[in-house]
Amino acid sequence: MANIDIEKDVKVGGGVTATAAELGIAVGHVTDIKGADGVLQYASAEAIEVDEATNKRLVRKIDLHVLPWLCGLYVLQFLDKGVLSYAGVMGLQEETHMTSFQYSWLGSIYYVGYMAAVPIHNRLMQRYTPSKYIAVCMALWGVVLTTMAACHNWSGLMVQRTFLGSLEASVNCGFMLVTAAWYRKYEHASRVGVWSACVGVSGILGGAIAYGCVAGYDRHPNAHFSSWKILALCTGLLSVVYGNCMYFFMAGSVVTARWLNEDDRQLAVERLRNNYQGVGTTQYKHYQAKEAWLDYRTWLYVLFVLVSQIPAAGLTLLSSILIKSLGFDTKTTLLLAMPGGLINTMANYGFGVLADTTRKRLLACIIANLVSIFGAGLFVGLGNIAPLYERYGQLVGYYLMSGTSATAWFLVISLMSSNVLGHTKKTSSNAIVFFGQGLAYFVGPLCFTDSPYYHKAKDMTLGLWVLSTLLLGLMWYLNWQENRKRDREMADKGVSEQAAASNLAFHDLTDKENKGFRYVT
Repeated sequence: MANIDIEKDVKVGGGVTATAAELGIAVGHVTDIKGADGVLQYASAEAIEVDEATNKRLVRKIDLHVLPWLCGLYVLQFLDKGVLSYAGVMGLQEETHMTSFQYSWLGSIYYVGYMAAVPIHNRLMQRYTPSKYIAVCMALWGVVLTTMAACHNWSGLMVQRTFLGSLEASVNCGFMLVTAAWYRKYEHASRVGVWSACVGVSGILGGAIAYGCVAGYDRHPNAHFSSWKILALCTGLLSVVYGNCMYFFMAGSVVTARWLNEDDRQLAVERLRNNYQGVGTTQYKHYQAKEAWLDYRTWLYVLFVLVSQIPAAGLTLLSSILIKSLGFDTKTTLLLAMPGGLINTMANYGFGVLADTTRKRLLACIIANLVSIFGAGLFVGLGNIAPLYERYGQLVGYYLMSGTSATAWFLVISLMSSNVLGHTKKTSSNAIVFFGQGLAYFVGPLCFTDSPYYHKAKDMTLGLWVLSTLLLGLMWYLNWQENRKRDREMADKGVSEQAAASNLAFHDLTDKENKGFRYVT
């Protein structure tokens, strides 16, 4: 067990200032800790070594108390988002007299609300505890989802989907902040892999629940309440209950967790020292926001999410319809959607573990993208021969490409969590990048309009994923070059690792200011 008998009331003093000067860091920002949370009172002036056994014990305890909440919420969020996809083969379009183009717009309008709300959510999550804030949003979007059962035309559904998107926009950017607040940077990818794997779990559960709703409706054909309305009510009410439970029972941070004693809180803070993350300050820092806008990495993330997730958006909305286009009936279609969820769970979790085990996160991203490209090539190639040619082969290709379509993106989210320092810079970068995600998911469904077989959309998917793979290679090269440059600078100045790991790591510095920081590649 590490020695923890030290003074906890650490102040920003000469040692930190000297280290800052030695590393070439703007000292004025180091001493500015107005609005900081309680982390600094647990950070020692000198680094405390946390032994491996203690570290594993703390990680197990954090995993047990944090990950289940994130996983449960992510299952429900994607289940709620996927209600429209299931409803597409459950009679929604016929009952509301909707065209295929109008149905595609229901997928896109969700992201109009998403894009409008992302900057607001990110600013408020700097002001309020992210996990509590997301829980409130979840309870509210559950209420909004239940109102889908009262919608009887396209206009009403458009309004409902806009509000749903604005509330669910809090999730990915919030989860990125939560992951960074609890875990070391080389634990980020595997933990993002765990909660993002729940997208697949959602696909499995959603297919089963939707199948049950259809089967129940078929046994009562005179019922005046459609199966898709039952699905919306069940999932919406479940989200309301879960959101309330998460608000009251999930810990907001390391220093407020009731399941950690005082010694373990200090050790949990020390575990995060080499992340070089800030202290979660509630103070908005304009220079950090400006840096987020001017950092070329921010725009590489935006470009990546656009080219990789435009196809994924169309696949998400039309997943059931694409399977049904291979000649399957409604019930079979809903059941055949479930294996895709299993592939998704295995891919997101497996590549997340691979990224942290090898410490080569962008390589894991590239491999995941290559699997997507292979699946898309199989799906497109067989479909171009004839729409129903080797339909089971097309189904395998569909499972591979849809199951891994967002895997690289989730790993890039974990990359942002590790590589963007400074709390205001992090939330500002979040707002920019997740606005880009909203734009991708807005455009995506509108690119899938050549029904019933979507040949042009499939070709577009293949081309954009090849481009996104090249972007990942460029990200790796730029981060590798910057790390080499910083290594040379540190060596020239003769700065020790101990100095680089000083209490400076807990101050709200950006990755540009903190020269002791190294980018995850």
